[in-house]
Amino acid sequence: MEVFSFVVVIPDNTPEADHSLNLQHFRDRDDAVLIANADPEAAERWHFHPITNTRAHEEVVEQITFAILSGAYHPGERLPNIEALARLMGVSKPVVGEALKVLASASVVRALRGVHGGVVVETNEVPERIMAMAGPLRHFELSEIVEARRPIELQIALMAAQRATPEDFAAMEETIERLRTHRRSELAVRIRFDHQFHYLMGRAARSSALALYQHQILEHLFVRMRSYFSEIEDVESVIELHEDTLAALRTGDPAEITRAIDVHLRPLEDVVLGHTK
Repeated sequence: MEVFSFVVVIPDNTPEADHSLNLQHFRDRDDAVLIANADPEAAERWHFHPITNTRAHEEVVEQITFAILSGAYHPGERLPNIEALARLMGVSKPVVGEALKVLASASVVRALRGVHGGVVVETNEVPERIMAMAGPLRHFELSEIVEARRPIELQIALMAAQRATPEDFAAMEETIERLRTHRRSELAVRIRFDHQFHYLMGRAARSSALALYQHQILEHLFVRMRSYFSEIEDVESVIELHEDTLAALRTGDPAEITRAIDVHLRPLEDVVLGHTK
């Protein structure tokens, strides 16, 4: 099988992730199992929507990244072809091609020629520079993003409790176990399992809009608050928070779910927003 190599062109104004962010600056700055639809085209459509942005290829990058990180497409699997992606997102094939060049430059995807060719996912470890480039929240203050996360995560949790299948709950439980197994792995690995729990909750809510907002917030917070996740956050506590949240979802009780989400989100909010309780 012949491997096709992309010629990569990355925009000069691609923003870089801020890895030097001090924890003291947080308050001063206002960052695997998916239940597939029986209809393959409908499953694809769940992740992709029309784009009108003048920098459309960045939104294509974001949507493909979301599809990969949320577990819709695993390493070794093929994405929809370029024509299908262009149709689903309402952009031209050259725009999709430009986005794929960016993702190929980061070894996230590769293109194969021939009858069995197509665009294949290489890895679900998406580099931070790609997430930073595609992030639509980069112009907002950090405190605004953290405040916006709470109502989105709460609504997702409430809807997931109503709409989740036993398979959804099992997938979330499996992700918790995978986080426990990789709790001593490097940050980029364990944060993926952390986020995967939230993505699966978003999928269980059956709301593509809320799930996309959730994705944007999670990835943006990781890019802008890397030092928090590496230096302050305790992975054992995260595991306990996920277990508590899952248990609350299974009760279906809105009051219990609200309590669990409050406890789940509070540690990061305390750092960014300066909560005292």
